[in-house]
Amino acid sequence: MNTSLNKMFMSLGVVSCLFVGAYVLGPNVSPVQAASILGVVTDENGDVIENAVIKIKNKGKKKTVSTDSDGLYEVAKLRKGKHKLTVESVGYETVSEIVTISKNSEEVEKDITLNFSAYIKTNDTDTIDAAVSAFSEIGTLRKEETIDGDAIEAAYEGELQDLVQEMDTENSLTLDSDITDAIEDIKNSNEPKLAAQVIDKTIQRVFYLAVLENITHARDDFEEDDTSELSQYWDQAYAAYQPLVGTADRENKVLTSDRTNIDTGSNPNLEDQITVAFIRGQKALGKKDSEEDEITLGIQRQVIRLSLVRAFYIAVLREVEAILDNRDSDTEKASEVQKEGEVYYRIIEEFVSRDNPTGNETIKSQLTGDLSSVTADTIVSELSKGFIGRVEGELEENEEALSENDRGDAMILAEEASLYSGVFLEDLELRLGAENLGEIEDALNDLRDASDKLSTSDADTARQTITTIINNYEGELL
Repeated sequence: MNTSLNKMFMSLGVVSCLFVGAYVLGPNVSPVQAASILGVVTDENGDVIENAVIKIKNKGKKKTVSTDSDGLYEVAKLRKGKHKLTVESVGYETVSEIVTISKNSEEVEKDITLNFSAYIKTNDTDTIDAAVSAFSEIGTLRKEETIDGDAIEAAYEGELQDLVQEMDTENSLTLDSDITDAIEDIKNSNEPKLAAQVIDKTIQRVFYLAVLENITHARDDFEEDDTSELSQYWDQAYAAYQPLVGTADRENKVLTSDRTNIDTGSNPNLEDQITVAFIRGQKALGKKDSEEDEITLGIQRQVIRLSLVRAFYIAVLREVEAILDNRDSDTEKASEVQKEGEVYYRIIEEFVSRDNPTGNETIKSQLTGDLSSVTADTIVSELSKGFIGRVEGELEENEEALSENDRGDAMILAEEASLYSGVFLEDLELRLGAENLGEIEDALNDLRDASDKLSTSDADTARQTITTIINNYEGELL
């Protein structure tokens, strides 16, 4: 919904339900003198900010409202004159301005842009930082005309290899062997460019696992550990995220309109979403309201985790695009990016294989087999089927949580459903149209609101809408 249309709806009173707090006109203020300040709150990228807090102060009287899911706010029944407007949201810099309502005005439009805050660590993360530094050195070495396997091996040994081995142990993987085998391939001049890609993408997977391990520790130990102990996990996670910023800071990749290739879509600004989530999670560790903070931490953990998953999904499609663009003219380049796509896919394979095991095998065969077998629509379709399964799973669990009046779990599960859906919504729009996209986005927001309020009837309606649309979408997939 565009901003101007939203503002028209607001003036008709659509968002009057947002008003909170007590604020009444004084005895000497007539209705003719009453006016409103309204607008939309966005970030530096132009993305709307939900639940931003707007505070209005005039002659000692205060009123507070919050933005809705479209970033809209309206403060009504205000005196004519000057008002101090303050807008704040965790993860953003607070803005304060003076807004004047003239005698002849009934409403004043005031849009606000909030700048992102910076995450500030409160603990030393020397070990992770050393691993990150080693990865950066390897990144430089692998781009040289002649790749020096011995130099990469020297950079890998130490804190970085220790981290890889730790993640292997925690997750029953063999990533260290994959990396050391690739280093040997470089040293033996056995397709060194392909081997270098294996090293790079495998280590990215390690840092993703390190992020996930630490944010999960913070969630699991929230009740038992104090803030200082929890913040160590959170800072370690943020340090491990740094090598992944570049992967997160990429535009979406979508099917072309004829469904034969991959093209650039909108920019989801995942790197900013992740940083805001880290800041919000960090604040929740303070436990000023333990019950609400635990819910907030659970939600922000999912934002970080699934935003990274989406970043790797985009990375897979980016390599598929490069395969299709190069396979007829530069088979060496096409083979290199195919290997990148294969290793990237290993990171998100678990999110597809559980609900779409056959499609999982199809994707892997295309990312490891003959270049001519790679088909854009097939890969996108099978990926989407896997993530549809995850959405359906979260919807079922959300229904169960609400039936047990478990508000926290219901809210987290609703957020997960929204994040999983975000992976394929642009493709859904391509196949079903903008109207269906708007309906499912509204229903996902409604489900989050209903879960917060423990409104089972509203949640049932939202889930039914979501399910109907994704079933229709799945019917359009190959």
